[in-house]
Amino acid sequence: MNTSGRTDLEGNAALAQSLEQVREILFGPQHREFARRLARTEAHIAAQAEELRSETRRRLEMLEAYIRKESEAMIALMESQRSAQLEALNKATRESHETDGALEQRVQKLEEAVTRGQRDFRQQLLDQAKSFIDEIRRTRDELNNAVQREIVASLGEATEASTGAESTPEEAGRHEPWERSPEAA
Repeated sequence: MNTSGRTDLEGNAALAQSLEQVREILFGPQHREFARRLARTEAHIAAQAEELRSETRRRLEMLEAYIRKESEAMIALMESQRSAQLEALNKATRESHETDGALEQRVQKLEEAVTRGQRDFRQQLLDQAKSFIDEIRRTRDELNNAVQREIVASLGEATEASTGAESTPEEAGRHEPWERSPEAA
């Protein structure tokens, strides 16, 4: 069987070879043309794929550059806005502190003015009270002196009246002040 198996194999191989030759004869030029076209198409597709890859890479790089540029611009804008807001906040804080200081100074000046005004008013009241007391004392002293003069004058006239009993009723009316009419005074 070995021999016959070999012969079969050899026969099959020879048959396959002859079949291959027939195929080459019949379809060889078409097969080569098809293989050449297929290789050319594959090369063309590969070239287009490479061109597409490079175009995609180029566009992605452009898009990446644009996004980077825009993000840097946005970051710069946000930084400038933050900086401006921080500066405005600092300015408002400074102005608030200055306003608070100025208001505190005004309140302090107002308190000092009120205190000074109260002190001046009290001093004026005290001066007027002293002046009024002095005026009352002077008036009292004047009245006291006038009353004492009247008393002395009355006593003096009473003494004269008792010694001069011979005087006329007109003279007696002159010496007695309590009996005088208001028109005579």
